[in-house]
Amino acid sequence: MRLRTATRNRGRSHIDRRVRFRLGAHMAPSRCLLRALFFFICVALASAQEDVKSQIAETASEVDLPDAAEINEVQRQAEAGELEAQYRLGAAYRAGAARLVQSDDQAVKWFRKAADQGLPKAQIALAAAYVFGRGVSQDYAGAARWYGAAAQQGDALAAYNLGCLYYLGKGVPRSYFLALDWFDKAARKDMVAARSMLGSMYWKGQGVPQDFARAAELQRAAADTGWAEAENELGVMYFRGEGMPLDLVEAFRWFAAAARQGNADAQNNLGCLYKTGRGVRTDFTAARRWFNAAAEQGNAAAQLNLGDMYANGRGAPLDYVEAYKWFSIATRQDVHLAVDARNNVASLMSKRQLREAIVRISAWQQQHPKAIDKNKPQESLYVALW
Repeated sequence: MRLRTATRNRGRSHIDRRVRFRLGAHMAPSRCLLRALFFFICVALASAQEDVKSQIAETASEVDLPDAAEINEVQRQAEAGELEAQYRLGAAYRAGAARLVQSDDQAVKWFRKAADQGLPKAQIALAAAYVFGRGVSQDYAGAARWYGAAAQQGDALAAYNLGCLYYLGKGVPRSYFLALDWFDKAARKDMVAARSMLGSMYWKGQGVPQDFARAAELQRAAADTGWAEAENELGVMYFRGEGMPLDLVEAFRWFAAAARQGNADAQNNLGCLYKTGRGVRTDFTAARRWFNAAAEQGNAAAQLNLGDMYANGRGAPLDYVEAYKWFSIATRQDVHLAVDARNNVASLMSKRQLREAIVRISAWQQQHPKAIDKNKPQESLYVALW
């Protein structure tokens, strides 16, 4: 990232020198942009591995929830020990359906009754309750036990979620080998998210020798189904020429496909391509629009990139207040490059502008309380939570 100003005084050269020194802009401009682009795409790919996106394959809307006319019969059946009725009653309490008062405690009670008797979807629902502390205290070890119980019965959903726990070391010792094994079991049952995670692990060499060709094969299989995370990672592989010939046009195509589905990493990566004209004609307005979409979702790299667009008046009018706002928000996610950028743009701002920036930052934080909480629960790690 290179910060430019629209002023014609000494501040401009001073700012440029500082940014060059700290961010590596002492290189030729084209190489500097290339380095920045690699940085942000690498960040996106790494975060996709650490933040395993969820595919809601079984949500409350897909559960056969009882309606008000049949809830009494479902309750009678559940009391009589019928597993499916117990699960449906738990789901109804969880959703507050059939005129029941929503109650996580009651949901857990009925899920547990069915789970204790071996119903896999009830075991998964109970595991999810332990993951998020809904009706029980948060307990990743408890979640691992119940995901394991369902996975041992051959449930692909449970196998994937158990793989996530081993991958992250949540409730179980971290083991890439066991994560790979459970992802593989889920992938063999055509679970797209598991196939994509296997691709990520082959790309990184986690639990298995690094194999770009195998990684590309797995990501393409997942991407061809429309799985956004795989589309983004396939775009990264095309951009870097790993597992396939380097092809910036294909990279753009896959980033665009994932970005349209709301994938923040892909939106940031697509913005980078529009900004630098790689694989597509340079379009600062489009770059700013995609950076904004990702930044609003809490993507720190996009927040840094968006601040740079406002600081340089690219794709939007020059606006130091907005630049300071986005640089500041990125710093709260430990993006160290943003600290330098924020300090640089602050030196060009009046006290009134700084006050206005602080107001905007506060307003954004209130509207996006989870986007900058570094300690927030990693709810996006798990597929089909209920």
